[in-house]
Amino acid sequence: MRKSTKLVGAIAVAGAVAASGAAFTASNTMPASSVSGYGQVVATGATITDVSDTLLSTDHSKLASVTFTSSTDVTGKTVSMTLKNGSTVVGSPYTCTLGTYSTTMTITCDTADNPQLDAFDTTGLTVI
Repeated sequence: MRKSTKLVGAIAVAGAVAASGAAFTASNTMPASSVSGYGQVVATGATITDVSDTLLSTDHSKLASVTFTSSTDVTGKTVSMTLKNGSTVVGSPYTCTLGTYSTTMTITCDTADNPQLDAFDTTGLTVI
């Protein structure tokens, strides 16, 4: 019993070291999932602290918009969202609107074509 406790403790410490090492090397930060729960999320040029999806009110299998919360002030920047399924782009890049920065700001990206939730597995946000 004592050996298994030590082994579990060693694995937990190794996992924490690995996780913190990855966090220090990443130049951009974003939560790993959104409400729809599809795949990875990548941000370039901002630190994203929250992602929430809004589903189409008439069909909850379709995406109406994605709202990102950024702790980086991206006022005056051009921001777009790209959805992908593997390496294939779904739709075209979506233009995003910026909220007002205080300590955080919202970035809302409407999807005019309302893609099916199962049509994409990656959400990318680009800030230029």
